[in-house]
Amino acid sequence: MTVLKWSDEFRIDEGPMDEIHVEFVDCLNVLGAAQGDAALPALDAFIAHTQRHFAEEEAWMAACEFPRVYCHSTQHESVLQVAREVRVRIAGGETTLAPLLAAAVAAWFRDHAATMDTMLAQHMAARGYAPHAEDALA
Repeated sequence: MTVLKWSDEFRIDEGPMDEIHVEFVDCLNVLGAAQGDAALPALDAFIAHTQRHFAEEEAWMAACEFPRVYCHSTQHESVLQVAREVRVRIAGGETTLAPLLAAAVAAWFRDHAATMDTMLAQHMAARGYAPHAEDALA
């Protein structure tokens, strides 16, 4: 089940933020399609990706002194907390929760990308901060 289709509506920076968001949407769709015994591994993969994804954005926020870091990172932690709570329930046999979590996170992501992530990208651009710039030079 596709819970979220990547589209130009989600494009923010044509760079590393978009790349990590494409991966996030892919993981979310795998989670949304997971049934039965596939639910727990799909959720574990989603949580692992999301932890890396959010840590990356939070590193960018620190590097460019993003003023709304607390609000942004609080949203990240809330998503991870819910995912971890759902993991306990899925591990206990409630595998039908995987698509429900995926749909809820998809709805959250639409708003988060349009507001928090867009503000972060604009702030990074205004500060002249380019994540992974050293990799581009190599």
